[in-house]
Amino acid sequence: MNIVYSSSDSFAPIAGVSLYSLLSNNKSTKELNIFIIDNHISDKNKNKFIKMCESFSRFLTFIPINDIETLVGASIDTGRWNISTFARLFEASLLPEYVEKVIHIDCDTMIMSSLEPLWNIDMSSKTVAGALECIGDSYKKEIGMKADDIYINAGNIMLNLAKIRKDGTEEKFKKFIREHRHLSFVDQPVINACTTNNEKLVVPLNYNAYSIIYYIKYKNLKKVKRVSQYYSEDEVTQAVKNPCIVHFTTCFIDGTRPWMENNFHPMLSRYLDFKSRSPWADEPLWKDPRGKVKKVAGKIFNILPQGFVSFSIGFVHNTLIPFKNKFKK
Repeated sequence: MNIVYSSSDSFAPIAGVSLYSLLSNNKSTKELNIFIIDNHISDKNKNKFIKMCESFSRFLTFIPINDIETLVGASIDTGRWNISTFARLFEASLLPEYVEKVIHIDCDTMIMSSLEPLWNIDMSSKTVAGALECIGDSYKKEIGMKADDIYINAGNIMLNLAKIRKDGTEEKFKKFIREHRHLSFVDQPVINACTTNNEKLVVPLNYNAYSIIYYIKYKNLKKVKRVSQYYSEDEVTQAVKNPCIVHFTTCFIDGTRPWMENNFHPMLSRYLDFKSRSPWADEPLWKDPRGKVKKVAGKIFNILPQGFVSFSIGFVHNTLIPFKNKFKK
C-alpha cells in the first residue's frame, strides 16, 4: 500500500498527527510505503517523521518538489490555500515509475481504521477514486461541467498513476491551469474537469468524512450546497458514525480546526489523543485565526435556526461567490 502526503513546513505538525493516526491504525498491513512531497520541510520536522515511521517499522521517502508555477508554466492564484496542494496533480511524474497506484491523504485528516479495503478496490480502468464532494452545481458549470457530472473531493483520493502516465493526463492538468488562472478550490476543479465520469470511481463517504456532515443536518445540506448528485441520508449517517478518514475541512458553523484554539469538532478529543502520542505532542495549539467579525458571525450561526442559516450560506456560496468568480475571469 502506497500512501502520499504533501506538506509545507508550517503544516508538517498537522501532517505528522495524521500520519501517526494512520500508522497506529494500519499495523496489520503487510507493506506500507509512505511518501511525503516535501515543500521545504525543515530538518527538525523531517527527523520527527523519520523516527516516527521507524518506530512502526515503515519505510518513508521524501519527494522534493520543484516550483509548481514553473512546472505549470503560469502564475497561480491559490487564495487561502498553500500552493503545495497542487502537488497531487503531478505525483505520476514525481514518484518512481514502479509506484503505479497511491492513496493521497490530505494533512488535515485523522485515520480511524485500516485503509486496506479502500486500497483493494479495483480501479484498473479508472484514473481517480474518491468521495463525492458536497458542492453546488454552479461550481461545476464554472469549469465546464454539467450539473449531474461526478465531482469528487480531492482531499483523500486514490490515483492510478500508471494510467495517468499512459494517458498523458498531467499535460491536461497543466493546460487547464494555464487557461483558468483563478480556481475556486485550487487543484480540485482541475482533477474533476480533466477526467470524465467514466474515469472516476465514487467511494463511500466514510473514506472522506469532511466537517460539514458533522455540523449540518442532512435535510439542510442541499440548502447549503445546492448539489444535484450526493449520498443518501443513510450513507451520510454511516460516514459520521463509522468514519475511516475524518477530514477536518473548514466549516462556517465552527470556524476553527482541531489544532487551533476554540475548536469544537465532535472528533476533537480523538484528534488531541493522537496528537498527544505523536512526536508533535508539545506543539502548541494555533491561535484562533478569526477576526472579531467572524467570531461574532460564528456565534450567530450557532444561535439562529439551522435551516435559515443553511439557506443564507447557500445563497452566498451558490449565487454571490460564483458571480464574483465570473467577474474575476
